[in-house]
Amino acid sequence: MPALPAIAAVMAVVGTSVSAYSAVASGESQKEAADYNAKVGQMKAQDALQRGAIDAAAKRDQAREVASTQAEGMAMSGVALDTGTPLALLTETAGLGELDALKVKNNAVLEGWGYKAQSDLDQFQGRNARTAGYLNGAGTFLGGTSNAYFGAKQAGLFS
Repeated sequence: MPALPAIAAVMAVVGTSVSAYSAVASGESQKEAADYNAKVGQMKAQDALQRGAIDAAAKRDQAREVASTQAEGMAMSGVALDTGTPLALLTETAGLGELDALKVKNNAVLEGWGYKAQSDLDQFQGRNARTAGYLNGAGTFLGGTSNAYFGAKQAGLFS
């Protein structure tokens, strides 16, 4: 029967080691998940910027088509396009088209910024999860081995 306290102490240390390893592994898994989420966020940010550029170009094309239709209609009516109201109308159409394009592009930049900010936050949380895993693992190991030592000492295994 004197071997039972020693076996119990060894089992406590082994159990503590497993718990400590589990805490570290959990932190690493959380970091990997956060890193993956960060990569997805970066890809979404890039996609938002690309879509914004494409959509802005489409807005410019639409404005050119409208201006072209306006110019064609006025020219067919015999109106001079290079002065007065016709010129002002064509200029305003071009300006509004550019304004629409810039709004689209700005919205895409803001969307991309949001994804980038979330990506940075995911990376931060991943680093914190890893650190917490190591600290929890170390605390579990130190606390468990200390308890095992004092338990073994009370059982008379140490002088």
